[in-house]
Amino acid sequence: MSAPISELNFVTARRAVRVLRPDSPSQAVSLARQCRASYTAGGTWLQPAYERDQCWPENLVALNASWPGFWGLEDGPNGLTVGAMTSLAEMARHPLVRDYLPPLAKFLNLVAGPGVRALGTVGGNLIVGGDLSALAMALDVRVDVVGHAGVRILPLSQWLRERTSEDLLRGFTIPDCRGWRMSLEKLGYRARFSPTRATLACVHDGYRLRLAVGGEGGLLRLAATEAFLNGWAALAPDDFGAVLDCELVDHGWQ
Repeated sequence: MSAPISELNFVTARRAVRVLRPDSPSQAVSLARQCRASYTAGGTWLQPAYERDQCWPENLVALNASWPGFWGLEDGPNGLTVGAMTSLAEMARHPLVRDYLPPLAKFLNLVAGPGVRALGTVGGNLIVGGDLSALAMALDVRVDVVGHAGVRILPLSQWLRERTSEDLLRGFTIPDCRGWRMSLEKLGYRARFSPTRATLACVHDGYRLRLAVGGEGGLLRLAATEAFLNGWAALAPDDFGAVLDCELVDHGWQ
C-alpha cells in the first residue's frame, strides 16, 4: 500500500503527481474543473512553486501545442497574435517581434536562463505575473480564453479580474504598436533565473504614456501616475515620485 503524500519524500512526492493528457482544449477545461487541476506546458513554474509551498500539485493537465491557436505568431488585422504555448525563446527570435517591438526581443533574452526560455511559454509567464505581464498590461493586449462556457476574447485587465481556475489561455493579441516607443526595467534578486521583484513597462503610443508594473506586489496598470504624467508638461521629480509611491502603496506594493 502506498504511503500518504504527507509521508513521502521530495522525489516520491513528485512522482506521485498525476498528469492528465486531454485530447482537446474543451476536455482540458473539463478535467481541470473536475480534478481541481492546474495546467502545465513548459512546466518551469513547478520547481519555484514547490520551493514556495513545499508541496507538489496532486493533478496536472498537460497542454498540447498542436491544438489550433495555441502556438506560433501571426500578423493579422487586429495586431500580432501570439499562441500561449509559444516558448519565450521562439518569441524572442521571431521576425514579427522585431517588427512590432524591437526592444522586446532583447528583453526576452534577459528572462531567466536559456534552458528556461526554451521550455517556458509566453502564456505561462503571463499567467504567473512574470516579466511579460507588465508590458502586456501597458499594451492593452486582448486574451483568447477557453472556459466552461466557450471561447471568450476580452482585455487582459478584465480577464484577470474575472478569471476562474479552469480558464485556459489560448493566446493573446498585441495591438499594432509598430512605431511605438517602449522601455522595460526589471528588478530581480539575480540577473537570471530568479523571481522578479518588479518589472516596470513604459510605452508611448505617439499620444500618451502607458505605465504598468508587475512582480511581488501583483500586476497593476498605473492609471493615476499615467494621468499625472500625461496631464502636465513639466514635472518636479518629487511630484512624480509622490504620485507613483502613493499609487503603489494604495494597491499593496511595499
